[in-house]
Amino acid sequence: MRRETRRRVSGVMLALALALPGLAGAGVLEPTFSTNDRYGESFTFIADTDDGGFVLTQLSVTNIGPGSRTGICRATVLRPGKPLWSPQARVGGKEWSYDAASDTLKVGACSAKTTDKSVRVEVALDGGRVVLDYAQKPAPWSPDGSVVELGNDRYRHEVLLGASPVKVTLQVPKASEETLVGGGYSDHSRSTIAPAKLAKRWVRFRALRGGQHVVLLAREGLEGDYGPVYLWEDGKAPRLLESFTLGREGTKERSAWKAEFTGDDGRQVLALRTTSLLQRSAPVESLGMLGGLVKPMVGSPVTYLHRAVLERAGKAPVEGLMEVTLEGE
Repeated sequence: MRRETRRRVSGVMLALALALPGLAGAGVLEPTFSTNDRYGESFTFIADTDDGGFVLTQLSVTNIGPGSRTGICRATVLRPGKPLWSPQARVGGKEWSYDAASDTLKVGACSAKTTDKSVRVEVALDGGRVVLDYAQKPAPWSPDGSVVELGNDRYRHEVLLGASPVKVTLQVPKASEETLVGGGYSDHSRSTIAPAKLAKRWVRFRALRGGQHVVLLAREGLEGDYGPVYLWEDGKAPRLLESFTLGREGTKERSAWKAEFTGDDGRQVLALRTTSLLQRSAPVESLGMLGGLVKPMVGSPVTYLHRAVLERAGKAPVEGLMEVTLEGE
C-alpha cells in the first residue's frame, strides 16, 4: 500500500467499523451475514504440529455459488508420509447457527467455541474427526490497511490468535485416534468483494512453533496496489510494510518461491524463501470444464503451501509455513 493510500485508509477505519455490521461489540465467532451475492465470511484455524504436520479447519458462510446462506465446513490434514485428508461439507442456511451466550458457531457437524481462556474447534466429516484445543483465548486485532475497499464493497481481515499452543485430537477414516501438539493460529475474514477481483496474489507466513512467533500477511491488488502488508512478532505491535516482489523457479509441484519486502523508505527489510512443498491446491482448476461456471465470480486461485524461512539482516532465520496464492497460473 502506498503511503498516501495508507493515510486515507487509517482515516476511515472507524467509519468502516461502523459501516460493516458486527465489527464492534459482536462475539468473536459471530458471522455478520449480508444478502450481497458476493458475500463470504470465514473463520480459519491452523495447527503446525511438532511432527511436521499441518492441520487446517475452516467454518464459512457465503452466498457465492449455488444457493444463499450456505455454510461450509472443511479440513485439511497433511502428515509426513501419510495420504492427504481433505474433507468438505456444504449445508443450507438452516443447518448453521451462532449462539451468542456461548460464542459458539455451528456449521453442520462442525463447531467453534470460545471461552475466557481458550478456543475449541470440532470438525466431524466423512467418518473422521479433528479437534483443535487452543490454550489461549482470542485477542482480535487488525493493523491499518486491513480493510480493502472496491466501490461500495469491503474486505476486512483480523487475526484472532497470532500464536498459541494447540493440542490436536485427530482421527482420520480407518485409522486410530492420535493426539498431537504444536503451534496454532486463527483468523477471520469478511468480504463482499468477488474473490476474482480482490487480489492478484497473496503471501502469508506464520512461524508458530519454537521460540519466535511471527505472522506476515501481504496482498497485491489487481491494479498493482498493496495492502494489507504487515509483519507481526509476538509481543510487538504489527509493522506496516510498503510492498513486495515475488520470484519463482519451476512450475506447479516443482515451484520454489522467494518474496522480498520493502519498508516505507523503499529498502528491502526482509525476505521469505521456501524450502519444501507441502501442498499445491487448485480447486477451480480441478473442476475441469465445470470450472468455467464459477470462474467469473471466484477466479481460479492456486495456493502453494511450503515450509519456508524468514530472513532479515542481523537476525537469526525463522522457520515457518508460507502460503502463496495466485489468481490463475
